[in-house]
Amino acid sequence: MTGNPTYGKEEKSVIKAHKKAYEEARDTAGHDSVIRDIILPNLLAFYNRNNHPHATAVEGHGGIVKDLKEWTSNNWRNTGTVKETKEMKVNIATVVERMFRDWVNRTLRDLANVEELGQNSQQEFQLRNWAIKMVRESLSPEELVAVQAEETQVAASGHRPETQCATTDKYGHSRIEADDKKCFLEMGMLSLSLVAWVDSTREFKVQV
Repeated sequence: MTGNPTYGKEEKSVIKAHKKAYEEARDTAGHDSVIRDIILPNLLAFYNRNNHPHATAVEGHGGIVKDLKEWTSNNWRNTGTVKETKEMKVNIATVVERMFRDWVNRTLRDLANVEELGQNSQQEFQLRNWAIKMVRESLSPEELVAVQAEETQVAASGHRPETQCATTDKYGHSRIEADDKKCFLEMGMLSLSLVAWVDSTREFKVQV
């Protein structure tokens, strides 16, 4: 399919089953993620079951992805949800790591060829993204749907409290200091900040 992609009735049924996930993705990056991580695997599974020629399409299935993007853009563009927003940007790798932490750690141990993590933190740091990528590519269509739903939820409502606490411990103060410095350098603006947060021990703290 090129130029103006068309699909048969059964193909459309496979694609439309994920229309809600597509609509709930609020921006272009989210739509591309639904196409690549949810619709494409299900469509390929349909092709494989039916010995469809596209089951052995060009390497990487780039042509199929391109057609899916064009078809969804043409047919679902007037839903009212296909728009850019100012919601928090979410790294899907972070979502995968949190949802499948044990799996990621097992994969990381295999890649690092160690029985326990923590023996070579530099090596583990370098391999972690690779481990997450391997886990992500091994997820079932159902698991990918769950990841997409969580990604959408986090973008709209923020990270879960335990993730927020851990992130604050690591980056909270440096983030505020960096933002204050940027305001001063750009506009000569000084600020006095009152900061309140819950740390990883669940203790409420306030700092000026």
